[in-house]
Amino acid sequence: MATHITIRPPDGDRYDLAIDGGHFAEPASVEVTETLDTAHLWALPGLADAHAHLTMTSTRDIAGISEEQMATNLPKMAWAHVNRGVLLILDKGANTDLSLTALDHDADLRPEVEVAGAIIHPQGGYMPGFGVEIEPDDLVEYVRTSASTKGGWVKIIADWPRKGIGPVSNYTVDQLSEAVDVVHRAGARVAVHTMAFAASDAVAAGVDSIEHGPFLTPDDLGVLAARGGAWVPTVVNMLDVLDMLGPDSSGGKLFARGLATMRENLPIAEELGVTVLAGTDMAVPHGEVSIEAARLHEYGLTARAAVRAASTNAYEYTGHTKTLAPGSIADVVFFDENPYEDVAVLQHPRIIVRRGTVIRSL
Repeated sequence: MATHITIRPPDGDRYDLAIDGGHFAEPASVEVTETLDTAHLWALPGLADAHAHLTMTSTRDIAGISEEQMATNLPKMAWAHVNRGVLLILDKGANTDLSLTALDHDADLRPEVEVAGAIIHPQGGYMPGFGVEIEPDDLVEYVRTSASTKGGWVKIIADWPRKGIGPVSNYTVDQLSEAVDVVHRAGARVAVHTMAFAASDAVAAGVDSIEHGPFLTPDDLGVLAARGGAWVPTVVNMLDVLDMLGPDSSGGKLFARGLATMRENLPIAEELGVTVLAGTDMAVPHGEVSIEAARLHEYGLTARAAVRAASTNAYEYTGHTKTLAPGSIADVVFFDENPYEDVAVLQHPRIIVRRGTVIRSL
């Protein structure tokens, strides 16, 4: 028994599919017994959050979170994403490798997921007691022997402010470059946190994804575009940190400069063909990546590019491509209006289907 649906892409013609079990099928090839009325709706293969942390509920959890609490949080946060139509997550690391257990969670109750393990930084180079402290001279050996690549990602903190000094780079270009090479040989990718001036070094080192990156340069963006690299600006997170620091603090002034630079760089990134991805980094509740899409549009991406940043770009970049075609996993999210014409539409999914099951139908 199968369910008939109609797919209307944001930039294409309607066509018919059937949901048979957990996959799409040609309607004529299966016994269709019911119809889900979607002919008047617009379809995406799902939303995607490219900078999430499923083991935490918010940034407040960073201080002293236990593995027991992380284990409790993970399935709840995963379901919160599914319930808002986010069907792909890139989890960019946690306090320990427990984040990797996201891969073992029931696939019907979570998004598709790629994940980094314990976040890597030197002593004094990130929030105290969070992640694993690896000194610069030990970075390459650590990623070679101890850093997990099981989830497809390794996360490194490239810069961090020191009291009385300001932002400091944690690792040299050569150290990052050799670490990237080791991770790539293991079949994984490297995501690098940079909220200050290590962005160009990280790009030069060949990292796969720049997280935050307010001080990327147009030349950096050109290099990223040429090699198919990704940029996850996390504008909502940048704004949240600016509000926390205060606009008159030294950190606040730095973040304000960074956000102004992002306004200049996002249209350039779109023009160059950089893979821009939407990520929330816990600045908004889990599942609300649509808010980041709106901010990306506000900061210079076209509506189409902002929607793709929160959906199809991530699927294509990771290889979790959802074709909305026979044989593919039956993941689809429907909206009342065309999101390419109004990014705000993403905040109100009408119907969510995960692995053939209707999760939500309003």
